[in-house]
Parts: sequence; C-alpha cells; structure tokens
Amino acid sequence: MSYTKVFARDIMNTEPPYCLPETGIHELARRFAEEDISGLLVVDEEKRLLGVVTETDLIDQQKNLHVPTAIALFDMIIPMGEAQFEEEITRLQAMTAGELATADVTTIGPDAELSEIASIMGDRSVHHLPVLEGDIVIGMIGKHDVIKALVANR
Repeated sequence: MSYTKVFARDIMNTEPPYCLPETGIHELARRFAEEDISGLLVVDEEKRLLGVVTETDLIDQQKNLHVPTAIALFDMIIPMGEAQFEEEITRLQAMTAGELATADVTTIGPDAELSEIASIMGDRSVHHLPVLEGDIVIGMIGKHDVIKALVANR
C-alpha cells in the first residue's frame, strides 16, 4: 500500500503550540495542563525553531528535586540543608523553556510524504515533528495526525 499522495502540508497543524525561550516553567506546566498538549515548539520572535520542550522535559527536571530533604549515600541518610533545598527549588522555578528544550530536533519540509513521516516518527521515536519552510516553523505533525492520515487512506 502506498501513501505517496499525502504530504506533510496536508496533515500538519498550521497553528502549532509554541512558546518563546524565556517562557517560565510555571507557564509551561499551565499550558500543558490547560491545552491538553504534551509538547511545545520553542521559537524566536521570527518563528525560527530553537527546540522542542515536552512534558517529559518538565518531569525530568522535577524528579531531580530531592524530597524529603535527604539523600541516600551507601545506605546512609545525609540530610540536605534547608538552604540547599530552597536554593534547588528557586533554581527549578527560574528555569525557562529555552533551558529545558531539546535543541537537536528532527524536522521535515511541507513536501515530505506520509510514508517518510511515519518512518521518521517510528525509527527515531519522535512524537512531535516540526514542519519548516526554510528555517521558519509553518506547522507541526504529531503521531495522532499520522494515525488519522493512515486510517483515512486505507
């Protein structure tokens, strides 16, 4: 079965969720929750792609916080001082999308075929595939978009 007649431009979200690099961690969490999305493109003012930030990036940062305020080292409990704990909380709260984002992002152009898109997502475990025209973001394709296109073209 061939899917050569369906292109990225046909299935992409032309208004993908994005944020600026200075967007704070609280705003990211709020958007993930309220908009029911799992990733945001991080772009500059001209919509040039700088990276992608996902729920996983946010969770990975939060898991680095030691709660309760103690760490285990060779079965001994070493208390983390209150000042160190507060410093860690402050550091995490000050993080931005630009700091959390993955900069090495796989992208495609608008003329990429559905079979190529599906292969990239499957082979590279990519969940969000930005669509660029030159270096400007014009859309994004998620796994759900690919599945819908595959079902529609059966």
